[in-house]
Amino acid sequence: MGAQDEATFGLIPLIKRGWARRGSHPFVKINHANVCTNVFGARSSKSFVYSFSKKKRQREFIIFLEKLQKRWGRFLLFVDNAKAHKGAKVRAYLQKHKKTIKLDYFPKCTPEENPTEQCWKPARSALANRVVPSLNAAKYHLRKTFDNKKELPKMFQYLRD
Repeated sequence: MGAQDEATFGLIPLIKRGWARRGSHPFVKINHANVCTNVFGARSSKSFVYSFSKKKRQREFIIFLEKLQKRWGRFLLFVDNAKAHKGAKVRAYLQKHKKTIKLDYFPKCTPEENPTEQCWKPARSALANRVVPSLNAAKYHLRKTFDNKKELPKMFQYLRD
């Protein structure tokens, strides 16, 4: 059993708190390139599986489901109501894999119930106040965060195996 979500990370920096001497005029150097990557992520009580993608469409979601199937085998996945989760291609894929993959949907407008949403916070913090020169550099910092189990928040009690 797991929960899935997707997020977008870009090169435009996230500015968090900082400090400066009183009376000084601090400035922030930024990269103006509006380049981004999407991350599909799924959380179980034991692991976090993620995949980078250029788009958030049905095709990419199906590729991510295939990755999960290789990793988890048979599973129930809770997803939000995004378009990428509900199209004809996804329905056809699920019909072919009905013995191994089952999707269930969170109620609409309830991101607070999805434990995968909490995994994006440490990743955004890893990119905050940092000038990231390229998308590969951003992915490096994201991988470092996602692969560190101590960085990821604890699972919600209701999704424990």
